[in-house]
Amino acid sequence: MKRILMIACVSMLFIVAQAQTIDEIIVGKWKIVETDDNKGSKLNNDEQKQLKILGKASLEFEADGHAKFKQIFSSFNIPDGYWEYNKEKDVIIINDWDKRDVTYMRLWYDIIDKDKLKLYVDETPYILIAERKK
Repeated sequence: MKRILMIACVSMLFIVAQAQTIDEIIVGKWKIVETDDNKGSKLNNDEQKQLKILGKASLEFEADGHAKFKQIFSSFNIPDGYWEYNKEKDVIIINDWDKRDVTYMRLWYDIIDKDKLKLYVDETPYILIAERKK
């Protein structure tokens, strides 16, 4: 019985050690492959245009905290931002690289798998499915 319990404990430790957190998974280059909204087809014309633009977006999260976003909104790119994971609020925060107190956006997320994320852009109806670029 002790042996079975010991094997079970070791197995659990191995599984926990293999689990990755969002701040480990997110490092890399991502491409938006699908867009959706949480309004159920009640987007106004401007929101529909923005959602279409978001479908062409690419994102890059570097291990040193750099964040680069291309084509996020029609007049809004982040050529050199700073990203951080706020564990208390379970959110990814994108700030200006030089002025860390200037927040560009907050992203809530669901991990679909290690190469696919579902992102929710704060204060918008937009939902983005991002896949890791290979």
